Amino acid sequence: MSDEPAPNPRYFAKEGESAQVVYNLRDAAPYLDLGYEEVSEAAFVASQPTSADALPTAAGD
Repeated sequence: MSDEPAPNPRYFAKEGESAQVVYNLRDAAPYLDLGYEEVSEAAFVASQPTSADALPTAAGD
């Protein structure tokens, strides 16, 4: 463990909850203790909804 913060954001996910993006993290242990799993930036970005996901459908018309 280092006293220096990580230079880049780190991503933590927990099933059924939104992801946490953490900047200047020195120690990931508290997130891991709470059941979060560290994920890569690519996995985090892939899990985000696209703008097309938010569009209403015509099925209800």
